[in-house]
Amino acid sequence: MVDIIALKLVGYGNTVQNKDGSFTCQHGAGECETDAQELCVQYKLSGDIDSISSGDTSMEAWPFILCMEEADGDPSEGQACYEKSMNSTALPWSVVEECVVDEYDVVQTAAMDATPKHEYVPWVLVDGELLANTYGLHQAICDAYTGEPPASCAHFKADNKPCFNPNFEA
Repeated sequence: MVDIIALKLVGYGNTVQNKDGSFTCQHGAGECETDAQELCVQYKLSGDIDSISSGDTSMEAWPFILCMEEADGDPSEGQACYEKSMNSTALPWSVVEECVVDEYDVVQTAAMDATPKHEYVPWVLVDGELLANTYGLHQAICDAYTGEPPASCAHFKADNKPCFNPNFEA
């Protein structure tokens, strides 16, 4: 499945920029710090802040983002998640930490600019179309793909009715 996906993740959600330029996250300061950690990983993997808007490092950063989500977004788990999930990269955690401290406003602004107007989160688009029920993501990807479908798309019936597979992993 990963071979047919151009993934773009933007850790911003319902964050708002205040009049003084600061940011407030829907679930508090911890969410803001975790978002900044995830955004800094995406940014620093390429060294280009535009990686946040292009999504070109989203797939590479995915193991870290997934670990952080599994840790309930607890920013104190950042280093442990990074060391556990990103050991194949030459980017040290210290660079991510420095980014969170020194470039927090830069990454939050990039995420704000990359986040479309939305009514709720997660706001999932497949080929530019809103996917209202994210449980249907797997099928939506398979349906949108025009090439030879991967084996993981065979989980769906011929009549295109969803076969929800709770054990599916990309």
